Amino acid sequence: MKKLYAIACVVGWGFFYSFAYLAVASLQDAAWMPTTYALLAFAGFLMGMLCWVRLVSGKRPHLRRAPVRVPRAPGLAREI
Repeated sequence: MKKLYAIACVVGWGFFYSFAYLAVASLQDAAWMPTTYALLAFAGFLMGMLCWVRLVSGKRPHLRRAPVRVPRAPGLAREI
């Protein structure tokens, strides 16, 4: 199922970028074209974001922490 979400995420973001470009590039064309392209771009954005959220749900970011109780070399600690 994750592969399906990954493919749908890529397709959604592709729709978003391509139709957003068309919406911006067709501002001098007929009045309905930029609006239609903007709506299709928004649909692609929603599909890409929803699939991305489904892919990363429940995963926590991996934060590196400093090791606990590690002896330090003398003279490296700075005093304030």
